[in-house]
Parts: sequence; C-alpha cells; structure tokens
Amino acid sequence: MGKFPELFHKFKWRERVLLIVAIIVLLYIGIDKAMITPFFKSINETKERLETQKQLLKKYYSFIANKKQYETRLSDLERYYSEYQGKFLSEETEELASAKLQEIINNLATKNGLVVSRSTALKKEILNKKPYLIELSINFEISNLDNSQKLQNFLYDIEYSNEKLLFLDNLKIKTLGLNVVKGATISSSLTAIVSIEKKS
Repeated sequence: MGKFPELFHKFKWRERVLLIVAIIVLLYIGIDKAMITPFFKSINETKERLETQKQLLKKYYSFIANKKQYETRLSDLERYYSEYQGKFLSEETEELASAKLQEIINNLATKNGLVVSRSTALKKEILNKKPYLIELSINFEISNLDNSQKLQNFLYDIEYSNEKLLFLDNLKIKTLGLNVVKGATISSSLTAIVSIEKKS
C-alpha cells in the first residue's frame, strides 16, 4: 500500500488526473450496481406492489359495497340452475346417458306411430366439471314416413311435451319421387344436457 503513493507521484500530471477520473468512474459504477440501482429497483417494485394492492382494495371495497346485489344475483342463479336441473338427464355414466337419450327418441317416435331405423351417439362436450355436466348428442333416422301429421306431433313432443330439455338440430327430410310425404326419410340430431354422477 505504501508503494502506491510513490508510483502515483511518478505519473505525469495528466496521467494522474486520468487515473483519478478512472478510479472515480469505477467507484461510481460499483456503488451504482451494488447500492443505487437495487435501491431504486426496490422502490419501483414496492410502488408497483402498493399500486396493485391499492387496486385490489378498491375492488374489494366495491364488492363489499355491492354485497347485497351480488348475493341476490347469486341466489337468482342458484334458483335458475335448480329449476333447470330437473330438465337435465341424470345418469351415472356417459354410456348410460347415451342409451337413455336413444330410449327417449325411440319412445317419442313410437308414441307418434314412427319407427327409428338408426341412431348413433355423437361426441360429447364437457360444459362444467363440478357438477359434471355434458352436452350429449345422437344422430337418428326415421324411415318410411307416411303422414306429415305424425312428424308434426313427433317434433312438438320433442320441443314442448317432453319433461327433459331436448334440442333438435340439422333436421333433413328426404323424399322419394314425386310424393312429398309417403316413404320419406327424416334424419336429425338430438341433444340433451346430462348430469353425470360418476365420470367414466
């Protein structure tokens, strides 16, 4: 350490000034990296955190101020869900639900003097996980339609007279020759909302 002053005095005046400036710059960079930058970074992070917490507090106060309104809305939604829950099919597995939907379409067809010639299950769509609700569809076909009134009654029963919520989609009527009704084939898909008790 004692040699540094001797060495320093050997430098020319200009070199001394440059050395002092270099040492000052290095000290500033070191202090900046070690203390100043982390300090300001910490201040900015604290500001951001406080701003986020301030926004959350505003939201909480808003929820608390409108608590009655949210409780009423939630109650309405629960009542609405309870009313519709009885309209959903309820089965233990998806396979049983698919079989039940095919049974419903067969029963409605038989009631109206029609015969389902073919029905196939389609891919399900998960609507909700708790409770586990799915949208389940089947394609069906009715051949040899001989009366348009039977078809009207059948469609009416699906839409209005059935106790479960059913949706008819892609109804197609294919006629044979010039006769609009006799021997016609009907194809469509039937969809229901199903509550599954045990996921398969």
